[in-house]
Amino acid sequence: MTTATHRFLGLSLRSLAVAGGLGAVHVLRKRFQRARTFVPDRYPNGIWDPGSFGLPAEDTWFPSGDGEELHGWWVPHSRARATLLYCHGNSGSIAHQIGALQYLRHLRLNLFAFDYRGYGRSSGKPTEAGLFQDVRAAFDHLVEYRGIEPASIILFGHSLGGAVALDCAVHRPAAGLVVQSSFTHTRDTAKALYPNLPLHWIATRQFRSIDKARSLRLPKLFSHGDADGTVPFELGKRLFEAAAEPKEFCRVRRAGHNDIFRHGGYLYLRRLSRFCDRCLR
Repeated sequence: MTTATHRFLGLSLRSLAVAGGLGAVHVLRKRFQRARTFVPDRYPNGIWDPGSFGLPAEDTWFPSGDGEELHGWWVPHSRARATLLYCHGNSGSIAHQIGALQYLRHLRLNLFAFDYRGYGRSSGKPTEAGLFQDVRAAFDHLVEYRGIEPASIILFGHSLGGAVALDCAVHRPAAGLVVQSSFTHTRDTAKALYPNLPLHWIATRQFRSIDKARSLRLPKLFSHGDADGTVPFELGKRLFEAAAEPKEFCRVRRAGHNDIFRHGGYLYLRRLSRFCDRCLR
């Protein structure tokens, strides 16, 4: 259990009343959710020299819709068949995604990985609405600055990034969507991780991916490790089952939350490659 969780649970009803009753509950709920949902790492923490790992990344800066300055890495491929827009999870930054980008580079795609506001070298503070603005700005950057056709952009989101990429697919005409190790709704995740505590009660309507997935008609691949201790496998499966066709599901045996690429290996890479082929027909 996190320090934020202990702080929240340690508050008595008496202290809540003194602090202002329901108003205090609302403030504490927001603080708890922010601490639990967003765990950014800031520059210079992490690996910021991707070239030394075989990734010819170009630093790219672009504005979000409300004026935040966002940073990303553009990793071109000399024989690219399409472009993959990569959305990382709730913690760290792109400087912690070197291994993922090395793996995905084998798909013969241009890669564009970026940091949400408040992460890495991007300005601002993370919020749900802000992250949604940021991914749309990243998509628009690819189209308007890089000259890439929307029909050749595949969205890829891991964990919280799956919810971010899914929302982008609602608002931008991407070719396809990969949702890896993600969830239905933050309230469901809180209930699954803390079944004996009423933490799901304080979760507001955040990242309701399950509602958005029902209306998306682009090709979708949902993947999840069956040993995931952070986002239970059942939540990933429920998200897939609620989604509209066309859709696919890939169960990665023995994989946890952050090691799907290692456990999936070549077979998972081949599954991703075949999915990309179908998106680009």
